[in-house]
Amino acid sequence: MDALAPYAEGMDGRVPLKRQLHMMSGKTIVGIPAVTLRLPRWEGAPFADDLGKKSSAMIELDGEHLFAELAVLRLLEKQGWSGRWVNTQGAKGEVWKYLTRWDDVPRDEQRTRNIEEEEPRRMLARIAARSKKRYGGCWDVYAWRGDEYAFLQTKRAARDGDEVKELQVDWLHTALLLSDPRVNLDSFGFVQWDFV
Repeated sequence: MDALAPYAEGMDGRVPLKRQLHMMSGKTIVGIPAVTLRLPRWEGAPFADDLGKKSSAMIELDGEHLFAELAVLRLLEKQGWSGRWVNTQGAKGEVWKYLTRWDDVPRDEQRTRNIEEEEPRRMLARIAARSKKRYGGCWDVYAWRGDEYAFLQTKRAARDGDEVKELQVDWLHTALLLSDPRVNLDSFGFVQWDFV
């Protein structure tokens, strides 16, 4: 979450889970850390295809036109992370595309950028293999740096009652059940954002 600090309005929030997780250790997880970002608005023309996301596809960082998920990824990359926007839209439990950029072309022409690094690719596949809905529920941004892994869920404008949805709770639970010290509760975060 430190990588998001340049645009953070608040770094100490928490967002509840749709349902509590009761771990075998006896620990109960009721929420995860949340950060609130204020991001600059893109003032140019909209993308030819914005996936129906409208305003979340109108962010500008360093002159680049971005979706919120890619803006979060750019901030992580500045701190030495690698990652992907794991887009599962309409893919029924599978990955539609692994994205690091969004070109101003129709969605069918967007280029997937597969994860070439073996350990990050294997980690994501291990979680998906054990998950009820495979990749359905994977958090928006998946990132890695050395032996660190991060899963971040993005959502526009925090509102009372915001919570981590059921599919994302399942993904979180599955990831924690791997008992891999590289993926723990600190690996997950909720990014609430709005415009500056």
